[in-house]
Amino acid sequence: MGLGLLGGLVGLLMLWVVVNFAGGLIPEFLLAPVRDPALLDKAEAKQCGDCHKAIYEAWKESRHSRAWISKNYIKDSEDRTKEKCLPCHIPQVVRAGKKPDPRLDQRDEGIFCVSCHVKDGAMHGPHNVLSPPHPTRQNQNYNSSKLCGSCHEKTFEQWEKTGERETCQSCHMPRTKKRLTQKPPLSWLHREQWVGDHRFLHGDFEADTLGVQVSWTDSRIVLGLKNQTVPHHVPTADNGDPRLYLETRLLEDSGKEYDNIREILAPQQETALPYNQEVTFRYRVPEKVRRASIQILYRPAWSKEKKPVWSGDFDRNSDG
Repeated sequence: MGLGLLGGLVGLLMLWVVVNFAGGLIPEFLLAPVRDPALLDKAEAKQCGDCHKAIYEAWKESRHSRAWISKNYIKDSEDRTKEKCLPCHIPQVVRAGKKPDPRLDQRDEGIFCVSCHVKDGAMHGPHNVLSPPHPTRQNQNYNSSKLCGSCHEKTFEQWEKTGERETCQSCHMPRTKKRLTQKPPLSWLHREQWVGDHRFLHGDFEADTLGVQVSWTDSRIVLGLKNQTVPHHVPTADNGDPRLYLETRLLEDSGKEYDNIREILAPQQETALPYNQEVTFRYRVPEKVRRASIQILYRPAWSKEKKPVWSGDFDRNSDG
């Protein structure tokens, strides 16, 4: 191997180490010629996507990207006139534990890259890496539920009271190992990192999310309903109106319907299911009622569609 080739390989190795582990050692004046000040001054999301393509494409699928243009938001906020909604639908800067101020520009981008990552003249994130286009600062708040709690205040308080250690990001931004940027040459130099899913997943109801217990007495049917796995209320929202519908059909021996009872479980009615606490419903029934057919449906805040998430049948002669 020639000395020139060996020197080149050593140089590349040193550059890889600096980019990934020692970026702070390079003086700012050496980086100034390759800095892009526009990235820290009203950059559009697609500009960030020039390098961070995978994150940008995921964000475009998220409800964060539609926070200002969603038809449901426009309707529920009375054509965007409710001031209490503005800070979190068009935040200027999101800081852990502090309600953001609303911004006046680029509103159609909703909650976008700049809102969460540009602070104090630098791009903040969970990793310590060198990014020549802009200054980068490692900030461990990006691994903390407190950052999400700046807007999702009620949900954060619910989570905090459970004592669970699994963070918001664990469930709603599951991480996979990949490179932060997809644009050469940094895509060749950056090592793989744990990168959160910027679709900000809503989460699905699993088979064990809801626990349902049914018991009978001579004159009553008793339903016990429990949120078994989600460490905050279900459903939860600061201002939206997601709902669970508990529908109980009471049937006679002949199969004839005696009654159909519906309960609404919703944060705005203060009836949502707290974590790991059973909520009980009692209905008076005559002897001729021999069976209960129960269905639980879910309607998210941004939709009118109700989706079945649990169902079961219970006979009077056997407890559920």
